[in-house]
Amino acid sequence: MNVLRDLSVILLAAQAFLFALVPLALFGGLVYGVWWLRSHRNLPTWLRTGRGYLMLGLSYVEQAMDAVTKPVIAAHAASAKVEGLLHAVRKGED
Repeated sequence: MNVLRDLSVILLAAQAFLFALVPLALFGGLVYGVWWLRSHRNLPTWLRTGRGYLMLGLSYVEQAMDAVTKPVIAAHAASAKVEGLLHAVRKGED
């Protein structure tokens, strides 16, 4: 019985290895293909144009986020200056 148990464990391990190997090979091929396409000389013109539009949109998003966060950061900086000044005045009174 020990031989059958050992044989079944070996078969299950081989089956698990094969089921793990197939997705690994597919994802490896996909990563290689994307890496090959990303090199600029291999990039098709429609992807290059799409990348240009994506970068333009990204710059607009960054400008909008700068405009949104700048007042919050300025208010926090002013609050920190006032708190520091009040802390220094209180420390000088002691």
